[in-house]
Amino acid sequence: MKKLILITSVFAIVSCNTKYRVSSIESARENIEDYIEWMNEDLFQGNITQEEYDLMKETYEETLTLLNK
Repeated sequence: MKKLILITSVFAIVSCNTKYRVSSIESARENIEDYIEWMNEDLFQGNITQEEYDLMKETYEETLTLLNK
């Protein structure tokens, strides 16, 4: 009986951690996509230069690539 309770507890903990991690990654992905949209607006309004935009966008896209793995 103790073995069954222990195994059930371990599966419950792993399941909760996996769900949290997936939602955290999805949240990070959505935030980065928002940042890219805001950068587009900043570039259009002249708040950042093309060079700044290119550098930040490249960094954000690399991060998205890593999150998607």
